[in-house]
Amino acid sequence: MSPTLSALLCLGLCLGHRMRAQEDELPRPSLRAENGTLVPLGRSVTFRCWGSPGAAEYFLVKELGSGFQRIDSKVSEEVEVEFSIPSMTLNHAGTYSCYYRTASFWSELSDPLELVVTGIYPSPSLSAWPNSTVASGQAVTLQCHSQLPQDQCVLYKDGAQVTQAPAQPYAWGSQAIFIIPAVSSAHRGTYRCYSFQSRSPHQWSFSSNFLELRVTGPAAQDYTVGNVIRLSLAGLVLVLLGVLLAEAWNSCRGHPGGAPASSDRREGGAGGH
Repeated sequence: MSPTLSALLCLGLCLGHRMRAQEDELPRPSLRAENGTLVPLGRSVTFRCWGSPGAAEYFLVKELGSGFQRIDSKVSEEVEVEFSIPSMTLNHAGTYSCYYRTASFWSELSDPLELVVTGIYPSPSLSAWPNSTVASGQAVTLQCHSQLPQDQCVLYKDGAQVTQAPAQPYAWGSQAIFIIPAVSSAHRGTYRCYSFQSRSPHQWSFSSNFLELRVTGPAAQDYTVGNVIRLSLAGLVLVLLGVLLAEAWNSCRGHPGGAPASSDRREGGAGGH
């Protein structure tokens, strides 16, 4: 191998390692929705993509099957840029990411952000059984009931998603059940739920009514049954003692009265002889 070819090969390998090292050092961007990821139909959306001071251009993309669709791009050297959707539609719901480029390199994609459009279906109703005021340590069941045959429900507490559960057919609609086996002060808060079809996971109903779960102190123990049992046993013992005392009294009275009668019979017999 000629010295010139060896030098070019070495230069290429060195540049390749240097480019890869610089690419690995680029901060991974982050993406957020300014007013949350639940967006009512027709409401505007503002995305914020945070990148790097060395960025030259930012890109917003939406996941489509196995690929991505570029939604928007902005030439900027700022650390953070905005992307906007003026009016939320069904087509805008989905999974978004952002990335940026410097003069020579491309960053990784940000973590995905799930954008959900709400207000597609009527509001479900949220209720608590047996009551929305529960003693600490007791169980409570939250029931999210939809008038439509939906197959999924999501439960939110104080604006944050808590859990998701399948909905089952129930009373001309569907219902999902969320069980809290032993409530604590951490469960205190305001709850709401949404319903949707699993085939359209980014298209949800209106929000349900807000339900405030109150958690009181430990449940007071009910001693009524125990007290009744104890009183009944005490009464039974007193009755038995009374019966025993009565029998002992009758026995004592019968013995002195019988002895003289026996003595008289013996004396009468002796006098006859």
